[in-house]
Amino acid sequence: MASTIASSMQQLSMSFGLACASLIAGWYLGDGPQTDRVAVMHALHATFLTVGALTILSTLSFRTLRPDDGQSVSGNRDREAATSE
Repeated sequence: MASTIASSMQQLSMSFGLACASLIAGWYLGDGPQTDRVAVMHALHATFLTVGALTILSTLSFRTLRPDDGQSVSGNRDREAATSE
């Protein structure tokens, strides 16, 4: 059951990413014609750079994690308790 939910969330996040990138590309293209290959190429290059910058920026939120965060999820806490006894 959890695998199905995780798979659905992964698909949903990819869809959101594609939708956001499409909106950013449309914003960069503006009122220019979509048949102008040079304008579309510049809009796509700017979109890739913007999405890349947003991805790097979002990784800053992980800097607040402590080294022991996530041990209850990964099971490391149980292994450490068993080895220390």
